[in-house]
Amino acid sequence: MTINNTIIQQEILSQYEISNISTIEPISIGLIHQSFGLSTVHGEKYILQGLHHLLSTDEILADYEAVTSHLHTHCYGGPRLIKTAKQERVAEAQGLRWRLSTFVPGVTYTQIEEPKQAYIGGQALAHFHTVMSSIEYQFKSKHLGHNTPAHLQNLIQATEQKEYSSEWSTIAGLGEQVITALSENLWPANLTQIVVHGDPKISNLRFNDTSAIMIDLDTCSRHTRLVDLGDAVRSWCQEQGLNQRPRFSFERWKALVKGYLTCSEPLSQVELECLPRAGYLITLELASRFARDYLEDHYFAYDAERYPNRKAHNHARLEAMCSLAQDINDHFGRMRDYIATLTHT
Repeated sequence: MTINNTIIQQEILSQYEISNISTIEPISIGLIHQSFGLSTVHGEKYILQGLHHLLSTDEILADYEAVTSHLHTHCYGGPRLIKTAKQERVAEAQGLRWRLSTFVPGVTYTQIEEPKQAYIGGQALAHFHTVMSSIEYQFKSKHLGHNTPAHLQNLIQATEQKEYSSEWSTIAGLGEQVITALSENLWPANLTQIVVHGDPKISNLRFNDTSAIMIDLDTCSRHTRLVDLGDAVRSWCQEQGLNQRPRFSFERWKALVKGYLTCSEPLSQVELECLPRAGYLITLELASRFARDYLEDHYFAYDAERYPNRKAHNHARLEAMCSLAQDINDHFGRMRDYIATLTHT
């Protein structure tokens, strides 16, 4: 679906009490939503997002409002939801729900450029967890992020569908590796539950010189902090290796973990023991999702300039995540040793 500036002005922004929009710029970062940056002639800035239908339920929108309101109350500096003139959380147009939020100043990166950024990001993630620890709210969404057992089961069920047998034969080698590794590395049941961000990829932080703010807050829920740390490892601690395959950066990982542990409450012994494999597990989880979408072909957006279709991009993503997971696995011993130096365990 092509959304042009005329549609945005006449069908979407007309439902809000903002005016004098001077610029509308598409934001290409992100795999799920259609996003646009808006500016007014008075210098005000907003982010408009056409939400994926699976992430635009009434429950998710209520959670987003609760989280952003809580952060605003505690002077966190993150985005705030802007309601329509009719006080609705979203506008509806072109078959989508459109959410308007305030703009968060700073710099967005698609990859870490130096370990210092991972350190700042680790501090930012710990600060987010601390601020959110005081929220008194029961999350309404049933769309639990990083539900690894469910993602594993969804992939297994997809592989059993006859209609996908041909596609599965193409990726079965990698797919079976993912299924086996996930089955053997699920989280233990006794981990502490906190409010997590749910998707702390590097492009979901806005960086300033010495700090960062978490944005894209529609995936918050109660879960183990390790899912956020693991997803941060997956996103922040990969760098390009030979043959364009991602490889694990132990230096970035050390910076991330040190930044987080210097600002967070003390982790339990079980959390510390699981921390080295957090990135491994979340990387495999994402690999399982790419494998499933290779079969079902309907969820993730794809780069049409680099790939002929969604399947081709998902295949490449699956290969990349499997390569990264193996590299992370090869560093487990060094990770444990480093954590021991920080916690004296």
